[in-house]
Amino acid sequence: MIASLVNHLWQSTVFALAVALAVRMLRNDAARLRYALWLAASLKFLVPFAALAALGAALAPAFERPMLVITAGPIPLERLAAPVAAESFPRAIAVALAAIWIAGAMLVLLQSARRVRRLAALVDGASPARVAPGVALPVRYCDARIEPALVGITRPVLLLPTDVEARLSPVQLDAVIAHELCHWRRRDNLTGALHMLVEALFWFHPLVWWIGARLVEERERACDEAVVAAGHDRRTYAEAILGVAELRVASPLKCAAGVGGVDLKGRITAVMRSQAMKELGMHKKLLLNLGGLAAIALPVAVGWLSATNAALAQVEEYLPIVKIAPKYPLEAAEIGLEGYVIVEFTVNEEGSVEDPFIVESSDPVFEQAALDAVAKFKYKPRIVNGKPVAVPGVRNRISFVVDPEDFV
Repeated sequence: MIASLVNHLWQSTVFALAVALAVRMLRNDAARLRYALWLAASLKFLVPFAALAALGAALAPAFERPMLVITAGPIPLERLAAPVAAESFPRAIAVALAAIWIAGAMLVLLQSARRVRRLAALVDGASPARVAPGVALPVRYCDARIEPALVGITRPVLLLPTDVEARLSPVQLDAVIAHELCHWRRRDNLTGALHMLVEALFWFHPLVWWIGARLVEERERACDEAVVAAGHDRRTYAEAILGVAELRVASPLKCAAGVGGVDLKGRITAVMRSQAMKELGMHKKLLLNLGGLAAIALPVAVGWLSATNAALAQVEEYLPIVKIAPKYPLEAAEIGLEGYVIVEFTVNEEGSVEDPFIVESSDPVFEQAALDAVAKFKYKPRIVNGKPVAVPGVRNRISFVVDPEDFV
């Protein structure tokens, strides 16, 4: 289990670094694109490549009949994707690491739960809006020092400070509410909650927390861009952000999106300089699509190749060195009776057949002849870790077809 987790962390880290390069390529493009990439890097921690590899293995062909094949060597890509072997961690170390991981995850979850309860208490204690601001969400006024924020996932509430109308002009308040409605339309509270789960499960990985900061930064910039694109005056909106940030405390949860956010200086600069976002260039679209396709197709291909390689190797092991043709029973030959027998047996460490028995036959007259022939088979032993091992459950279908030349 520990080895699988280490391999998963390695794969997710490489994926996140690739996303960081893509984000740098898109640094002058729309923030929503960068947010989507960081979200993909976050969710990758919840989706191990092993699951996609298992899908690829399920799609791999099965080889049921012996055939002459050439088996490829170890797949370098598979070794690169999972560099840590399962036996790398002694049991005692694995148990200790698992205990530490569970304790850390529980601590992070408890901290998040306390913050959720605190926000829930603020919502419960808030009063309905005195003047409906014309939004499709429930609006409540709160006496606590908290910035305007969208709270909740399934039944979100727009939480406003009691004195927000005294601190902001009507035009500024409209821009702030437009920012929060953008969070609602983008489902930012849901994606924020998903990343909180990632942080709880992988609390020990610094990259997870860094991705969380990037998610908050880019989601706020994405909403800023949407507010300006909707026609709100840049200066008025920038003053509204500063007015909120100077007097209020930001939300303590990633799943409660506010307007303050992080890097206020950078956001204000971006708002004042923002221009209409151009359509993403064809080459950037192509690179992003190819990257997304590769992220899914690569582990599926690795699983397919691994399963196919294993199946081919298994088939090769079952190639018989000696295979004796069965003796056609005279009573069947005299009446021209044809048929088949399926025999199952164990190939022992020497490659000899042990414990053969009949699985299925078209007629009992063929069974003894089939058993007599199988008893003389000789197989190439299966080698595991350099040693021959017995292989149970090997099956052969033996066909009996009348050939007049056999009885001349």
